Amino acid sequence: MSNPSDLLNQAKSAATAVASTVVNTATSAVNQATALAGQAANSDAAASVTSSAKSLGSQAASTAGSLAGQAHAQAHALAPTVIPAPAAGVAEGVDNRGDLSPTDEVGKAKFEKLFESRHSADELKDKGILKGEPGDSLAGKRADLEKAMHKDQLDKEIAQRPQPEELVKKGILNPDEAPPTR
Repeated sequence: MSNPSDLLNQAKSAATAVASTVVNTATSAVNQATALAGQAANSDAAASVTSSAKSLGSQAASTAGSLAGQAHAQAHALAPTVIPAPAAGVAEGVDNRGDLSPTDEVGKAKFEKLFESRHSADELKDKGILKGEPGDSLAGKRADLEKAMHKDQLDKEIAQRPQPEELVKKGILNPDEAPPTR
């Protein structure tokens, strides 16, 4: 009989290896989908590229679910008394319950009402929620960079401002208006 800590370490190692594979596969699929989305924005074949991107996303989700199921099965095989058996007939690791397409009339009506009441891009820009144009994935980063640059400039200017004593000597401040020195 194997040592329980050895079995646990083997299960952890198998799960880590599978998780790493899942992350690498999903990252690759996301990169491919991003590239396709970029092509869609600059192409007349937008529908075809969008369909390809959706297909890649579905494949990534399916692969991730399959690999998660394999990891669960391997962990159960290594430590059956610690790890419960995988459920039969369930797509491992993938939750398909959250379908975003309403099927009943009440759900469709609610969706339409929410869709019609959403704010326009201009309104979102006015409120400071949307930075840049819709679809500009770098707009938020650009705004953060501009804010950081502005902060750096203000810090630099504040560091270079004259001390209160100098302002009193130049007659800009009255001695009783000068803040106390630290």
